[in-house]
Amino acid sequence: MSSNKKTRTARRRSSFKLRITVWITLLIAVVSSLGIGGILITGSQIADSRLQNELISTVERNVDEIEYKNGILEIENDFAFFVDEVYCNVFDSSGRYIDGESPAALINSENRKNGVVGTFETDGNKYYYYDTRLDFNKYEYEIDAFSGKIIKYEADTAMSGLSDPVYKSTEFKDGINSEKAIDIALEHAGLTRDEVSSLSVELPANADRTVFKVEFICSNSTYPPVWVRGFINADAAKSAFDAITMTVIYILPAFIIIAAVGAYLISRKTMKPVENICRSAREITDGTDLSKRIEMEKSAGEIYTLAETFNDMLARLQTSFENEKQFTSDASHELRTPLAVIKAECEYALSDNASEEDMLEALSSIDEQTDKMTKLVTALLTLSRTEQGDKRYKLEDTDLSELVKKTCADFVPAKNITLTADIEDNIIIPAQAQLISLMLENLLSNAVKYGRDGGHIEVRLKKDSGIVLSVKDDGIGIKEEDLPKIWGRFYRADESRSRESGFGLGLSLVSQIAALHGGKVSASSVYGEGSEFTVTF
Repeated sequence: MSSNKKTRTARRRSSFKLRITVWITLLIAVVSSLGIGGILITGSQIADSRLQNELISTVERNVDEIEYKNGILEIENDFAFFVDEVYCNVFDSSGRYIDGESPAALINSENRKNGVVGTFETDGNKYYYYDTRLDFNKYEYEIDAFSGKIIKYEADTAMSGLSDPVYKSTEFKDGINSEKAIDIALEHAGLTRDEVSSLSVELPANADRTVFKVEFICSNSTYPPVWVRGFINADAAKSAFDAITMTVIYILPAFIIIAAVGAYLISRKTMKPVENICRSAREITDGTDLSKRIEMEKSAGEIYTLAETFNDMLARLQTSFENEKQFTSDASHELRTPLAVIKAECEYALSDNASEEDMLEALSSIDEQTDKMTKLVTALLTLSRTEQGDKRYKLEDTDLSELVKKTCADFVPAKNITLTADIEDNIIIPAQAQLISLMLENLLSNAVKYGRDGGHIEVRLKKDSGIVLSVKDDGIGIKEEDLPKIWGRFYRADESRSRESGFGLGLSLVSQIAALHGGKVSASSVYGEGSEFTVTF
């Protein structure tokens, strides 16, 4: 049976390790999965955004490479038709393909929207596209300063302002002035000065330069616009992240396995001190020596605290078992005498030679012993109930002063002993009045029991740093070596006294009642001169 119990205990302990391992592993797996998933999702979005930004910047860089020269659309050699996986195609205003190096499937000018990224699919592939419209509203003319002839003219996009400052009217001898040069340029462009938003003229710098450079910007260009559309495979970023995802899928299980092994090792190391505690506790349980204690290094932290708690519990159990053992022994001893007397009296009364008078005497003795046993059982029951604490007794605010006065007034001492009381008024404590009266009655009875004929008992109740109740007598006193033992059950300082003197439970009951009310008991005595018992609340 013991072996099966140990097996079940070991299984539960292993199960606890397993649960810790599983929970830690699951936690790491969930956190890792969420973290990696978040990184993959965020990274995919970031990569997708970078892909689109690369598409936009490539298309915008190509804008400066297209212009009209002398009325003819020209695409510069620096125009990047394919760079960084981005294809660029050029279309006219009607969507007709002009130039590009993209695959035929990408020659598409549908759904044009200036400055907007769109998507379309072809041949099972998804592409991003970006359109930008080129309006050629910046004009440049070079005009001979003497003949007034147009040397060349260009038109491009007005991505920036004019390079030259506002002109001043200038006139050359035997030639045209700047105003005339402007008129020539505007007339050629088919525009008026009212249609021009800004104007700049670069004058001839010296005798070797005889050309006016006229620049202006208009809102309504006379040249047809051009569209540049860029394409990039949207799956380019996805492919990279698919590779990363597959790598993570292979790595994550290995990481979780490593985490599980680590969690198990940690749980095993963590549980080792607990196993030591269980082993020590089992040895104590299986043995008969309750004085053994669980040994644990202080560096164990919370486990050390647990071991200390177990040791405190074992100490209390040891004390409780020893008290119970002593209590049982003493109770049996105390009950043996009256039971033996009752048995003997019954046998005597039932004998053939017993007279009626003998029977009555036997019955009287039996009644006396029964009363003695009843008092003993009542005392034991009261003592047991007080040990159960305030769960059985409800403490209420009680006028201790009046309660002590009444108890003293009702108490009638024997042996011609005089009882005096010095009671301070209006002392209120939370108490159970019946128990307080019983406690004081026991102290008074004890003082009378061990007092001298014609002696004196003094009861005092004062409120100082605490509330102090004391009972002082001038009786036979107690030996100094017996003082620590008087609060134990069934203890009598003078074993030579008659059994009529009591059971030795009175002071033990006083101690329990005081403890129930949060108080402490103490005693002082001079052997042969008297004793004083004090209860401090």
